[in-house]
Amino acid sequence: MKGFWSYFWVVYMLFFAIPFPMLIYYNTREGLTDTNPWLAITWLLLSLILWGILVLRWFRNWILLPFKMKRNIGYLLREGEKREARIVDSKDGKHLNGDMIMKKMTLSLRNFVGTEITENLELADSRPGEMRYEKGRIIHLMIDKSLKLRPYLIVDTTQAGVKAGRMALLVLLWLGLVGAIVWYYYFSYNMESNGYGWRFMKVYHPLVLCPLILFVSRWGLGMLLKLFSGGDPDTLLHIKYYGVQTMAEVVSATQTGTYINEQPQVKFELRYQDTYGKTYTATLKKIVSLIDLGMVRQETVSIFYLKDKPSEVAFADDLAGLN
Repeated sequence: MKGFWSYFWVVYMLFFAIPFPMLIYYNTREGLTDTNPWLAITWLLLSLILWGILVLRWFRNWILLPFKMKRNIGYLLREGEKREARIVDSKDGKHLNGDMIMKKMTLSLRNFVGTEITENLELADSRPGEMRYEKGRIIHLMIDKSLKLRPYLIVDTTQAGVKAGRMALLVLLWLGLVGAIVWYYYFSYNMESNGYGWRFMKVYHPLVLCPLILFVSRWGLGMLLKLFSGGDPDTLLHIKYYGVQTMAEVVSATQTGTYINEQPQVKFELRYQDTYGKTYTATLKKIVSLIDLGMVRQETVSIFYLKDKPSEVAFADDLAGLN
């Protein structure tokens, strides 16, 4: 069901990014007599830049990324920090080719400063009969200490490869999208120019609006993740692996007036002591779901903080589900 909703929201977003602007434009478009030619050229250049960035980003994420991840995995196996982890939960996922099966695990390990943390990990088990990834088992992880590689964490027995068939399909898909974009420029010019060149270009033309919506959607999704998680994902990951856990006093919890889907953003003022007994105060803002509003009435809450930057803190519950 989780996979279904992931695909649903992708399709939902794509509808508003591509077909929806086209429906609006072709039912409301105006003539060319009042169009400034220099402004039209500006919109044309903007659309070319936006589509160019998107095409390059798709090429990087779809075609180059698998090779980059393969290289990163090789680096982790050679240079990564080896850590022992205990499997505290293990569930079977879907069956793959042959006897392979996906395993969804929750791991317990110590971070780089000795604090116990949990990680969620999913991998393909090629030998399920050996029960290597069952609850209670000990496995070894290789972790990137900079936390900048993707993936930043793997099992020490990981084997990486790039499937030629899958890569060929991705290349064809990318070429198809590039061809569709080029064709749409050709189609729009032939249908709308009427001897006036590119003067039909407007800010709400699909050639401009579609890539603009895709950019805004990506930026907006990142902002929503920050609001719900209480911070930048990269910063939270750094706190998770370099932070110390302690209990903090909730000095105050007030709503900021911002709501996302009727769920309020709450500003927490926290007071805590570090391992040396020194007292610090810190503030956190995050979207609190209606079913979790009880946390604003708690007197204390578990947090992680950085020794070298005591003002950077995160709720332990937010870090537990961070991947």
